[in-house]
Amino acid sequence: MESHKHFLQLLSVLIMVAALMLFMAPEEMRVEGMYAVKSAELVPKTVKLVEVEVDGEILKIITKKDLVKEVLAETKIILGDADKTEPELEKTFDNQIKVIRVTKKQVEKKKYLAFPTEEKKSADLFKGETRILQKGERGIEKDIYEVITENGQEVARNFIRKVLVKEPIKQVVALGTRQSAYRDGSSLDFKEVHTMTATAYTHTGNRTATGIWPKVGIVAVDPRVIPLGTRLYVDGYGYATAADVGGAIKGKRIDVFMETRAECRQWGRRPVQVFVLQ
Repeated sequence: MESHKHFLQLLSVLIMVAALMLFMAPEEMRVEGMYAVKSAELVPKTVKLVEVEVDGEILKIITKKDLVKEVLAETKIILGDADKTEPELEKTFDNQIKVIRVTKKQVEKKKYLAFPTEEKKSADLFKGETRILQKGERGIEKDIYEVITENGQEVARNFIRKVLVKEPIKQVVALGTRQSAYRDGSSLDFKEVHTMTATAYTHTGNRTATGIWPKVGIVAVDPRVIPLGTRLYVDGYGYATAADVGGAIKGKRIDVFMETRAECRQWGRRPVQVFVLQ
């Protein structure tokens, strides 16, 4: 009987201990949960220092944001439609963000077009003579490009199209075919005629370039235009032979020989027609 009583007392103590443990366990768990939440709220998010390069300046920004677009929004940096960033907007960043201002504009490059030339034969002109019947005009064309710049520096120039602004106008030139003329009362047959600037010279004490002594009827020429030894007729001077050269006689220039300085001064400088005889 006595042993049965002790057993019941021991059982009662065990039941009370178990009940106490069941009551206290949820409270401890609840307290620990509250402490965990409260501790998480006290721990600050990671703060980053980032350099933002924009419009020629470098801004030092302290931020808790993770994406490039979030930092730009936070700092109120507005991007144009073509602007871009490094890294890209949806990407994370380390410690630097670069804003690249992109501009696109059209530019024009004008160029001139050569005009064509049409030649027409004319018996009204001496052979070798030309006359412009219709003056040519150059045409105008422009190429249009798209120029792309990044932060003010050109990075691309793309051709878009070509535009004809003005058609060229052709030039019409008359070419002489006539090979005979009347001079000093007689017919003069010739190969061609040159319009030249004529001056005069006189005795210098030296022989001509062909080795003969100068005399009336000798003229100095540019051999690249009229070969030495060619027979000529010079308006206002008469028949002559190309037998000399001169340092100043280049191109369409001719120097006729006169006996005296007075005659040279009287001749002066004048335009003449020089006929190359057959």
